[in-house]
Amino acid sequence: MSNLRGSVFALRAFLRPGLVVPGIKVDTIAQLDFTALKRAGYTGIVFDRDNCLTVPHHDTLVSELADAWARCKSSFGRENMLLVSNSAGTKDDPLGIQAESLAYNLGVPVFRHKYKKPVCGEEILRSFSCKQAYLKPPKSVQVTSRPQGETSHSPNLNGPFDLTIHTVSTLPRSEPLAVIPPRAAQPRLVIIGDRLLTDILLATTLPSPNDHLPIWTTHLWKTPDSPLLRFIETSLLRSVLWHRNQAFRGGVVEQRAKGETWLGKEGWLWWIRRWALSAVRGETLPPEPIPPRTNPLATFILPLPAVIPWRPTTGLGWTWYYSKLVAKYVGKGSWIVLVWAWIGMRTSVSKSWALAARKIREARTKRAERAVTSAAAEIKS
Repeated sequence: MSNLRGSVFALRAFLRPGLVVPGIKVDTIAQLDFTALKRAGYTGIVFDRDNCLTVPHHDTLVSELADAWARCKSSFGRENMLLVSNSAGTKDDPLGIQAESLAYNLGVPVFRHKYKKPVCGEEILRSFSCKQAYLKPPKSVQVTSRPQGETSHSPNLNGPFDLTIHTVSTLPRSEPLAVIPPRAAQPRLVIIGDRLLTDILLATTLPSPNDHLPIWTTHLWKTPDSPLLRFIETSLLRSVLWHRNQAFRGGVVEQRAKGETWLGKEGWLWWIRRWALSAVRGETLPPEPIPPRTNPLATFILPLPAVIPWRPTTGLGWTWYYSKLVAKYVGKGSWIVLVWAWIGMRTSVSKSWALAARKIREARTKRAERAVTSAAAEIKS
């Protein structure tokens, strides 16, 4: 079923492109420190299904995320986790069969919502607010007016915990009991998904967006079914970061260094410039200095495990190793070959066209001269 309401809602991202900028960018949820997120005061966590936890249109967790999923359950608890999908639990699943299957396999409730993402943000927030009020009922402030002669018993510290106040009245009450419930705290959510125009936009358009944390997962467990939309999303995000002079470094948004791409890597054009200057000057030029990290959200990302560089041990292995290195650097400079090929082809076509036009003009001139000569000969004869 089409998501017309969500498509119209997503148009605001083109009016305010900053809404698609996530707080954290990771490959998978395995890089997240759920204990630190819980310690920071986040009360609930919302997950997308496809390409975030499962293979698209499947209901079982990807095996590589089993450890991270167990850590999340241990930190937040099953009651504070929610799965929100645009297929399971929506009008596309009227009998709730997909939602039940997904909840059974992952052990986490699936949200039943009327509108698809990114429109269902208010519904999700109300669900967590009601759940929070039910699981942790606020203590009521009781204001009583006790007439003279009314006695109260102190609570028994050895007995069971009881929130009620026991009174023994010797006179009838003159005023009723007044109960003033305090205002419940607003839930703070962590929203994780692989789509910028649905999951991230949902998080940034919630009330008090600074209280919620949008997290973008980039690893796709299967080839995406909408590559054009994903290209539009990443292009929009790249333009916003470029305009703000920012880049993703270490999974969070930081100030962009000189010659750095939006993904926190040295740009190929800057690399070629540095390589050319090194060749001219005869000395190796270091990359541009990177600004210090200032984003506190980096504490929620686990450090990557140390990777031992692989080295081949056979002649065939060394051949394969160097062929990959050559392909890597040739790929960086392939744009130069393509540009020169395009310029050469354009030049050769232009020259060929000019030569052909000149030959045609010469042929026409000779034909006209012959016609004039033959006409003069006929007149003389």
